[in-house]
Amino acid sequence: MSNVVKILILVKFRYNRTHNLYISTNFMSQSTSILKFILQSIVAGLALGFIILYFKPSTQTAFNPNQTQSTSSPNSYADAVKKISHSVVSIYAQSEIVRSRQLNAEMQKFMGLSSLVSQPITQQYLGSGVVVSADGYIVTNYHVIKNATQIIISLWDNSLLEAKIIGSDSVTDLAVLKIEALNLIPATFADSDTTQTGDIVLAIGNPYGLSQSVSLGIISAKGRSGLDVSTIENFIQTDAAINSGNSGGALINAYGEVVGISTATFNRNGAQGINFAIPSNATKLIMQEILENGKVQRGYLGIDLVSDRQFYRSRVLKPNKGVMVLGVLRNYPAFQANFRQGDIITHINGVEIKDQRHYRELIAQSKPGETLELKGFSGGQPFTKKLTTVDRPAVLK
Repeated sequence: MSNVVKILILVKFRYNRTHNLYISTNFMSQSTSILKFILQSIVAGLALGFIILYFKPSTQTAFNPNQTQSTSSPNSYADAVKKISHSVVSIYAQSEIVRSRQLNAEMQKFMGLSSLVSQPITQQYLGSGVVVSADGYIVTNYHVIKNATQIIISLWDNSLLEAKIIGSDSVTDLAVLKIEALNLIPATFADSDTTQTGDIVLAIGNPYGLSQSVSLGIISAKGRSGLDVSTIENFIQTDAAINSGNSGGALINAYGEVVGISTATFNRNGAQGINFAIPSNATKLIMQEILENGKVQRGYLGIDLVSDRQFYRSRVLKPNKGVMVLGVLRNYPAFQANFRQGDIITHINGVEIKDQRHYRELIAQSKPGETLELKGFSGGQPFTKKLTTVDRPAVLK
């Protein structure tokens, strides 16, 4: 091989080594720049996150190992049932109704004077209740203990105790009982205003004498009224089963807290899964007033209204707005204010009256001694009258 060729090969070899070294050095330089950029971005992100948490700590979500509530539905509600079970009682009420025998003259002559003697009839009722204090106060429905001459409470451990009535409110269908017991476990009442349609609920009570029975459902609707169960109605609707004997029992959320008092079921025309409960917030207010005063103090004016059935039978035209007076009770505010049969009342304290139930609610929400302004028409002429309410008689629904 000539010297010229050897020189050319040597020059080419050195050029290739130099070129490869340049490429390697350039690649390392670029990799270092990219790594440096990534590290700078991470450091900047961490610094920004720290600043946000420092100046706005509410964005931080702390892990609480003791937190029991979860947005996902559990596979079992046993913990909720266990929490409430010792606070739900069974109620057995007994009453006596005296009924006179209705016999024709021939039968009376045959049976003698004894046939005219009234015979007492004993009736028994099933219900449920919720313990609200460790020393034996229990809330239930008024219709469970109405006219009861004896009330027996069965606790979760099947022990039996006699109860006495502390007070009741037929307007909302609630009553408070008392048993002589200590160290009971009172139920926890939730804020019913925060409940929503679709929330899981469970009804626990004594249906058909089957104590501590539990049914599952959801809140189907809120604010239901017009059921003619009580004067003031603002029910929670649920498809959790509420049967005979459930009345007065607990409607609870998924955490064992009372959101309502089971009260009624809608079973017309074979309807199923339509049940109602009194919200826990209303229950607490009524219960507190009964414990303080022995009753709920409500205003009354002494006005009786024409019902829809009476309109139909009498063929009197129903007013387009307001309610019509059927009569007034002597010596009550309406009598003293010269209200007469046929008068139409359209407003109370500026609130337009929708129907008879709305009128009764507005009056029942007032307190004795409160002044109400009533507007309407008498003999075709408009009137405005101010009446001072008196205490509502206990015999009224």
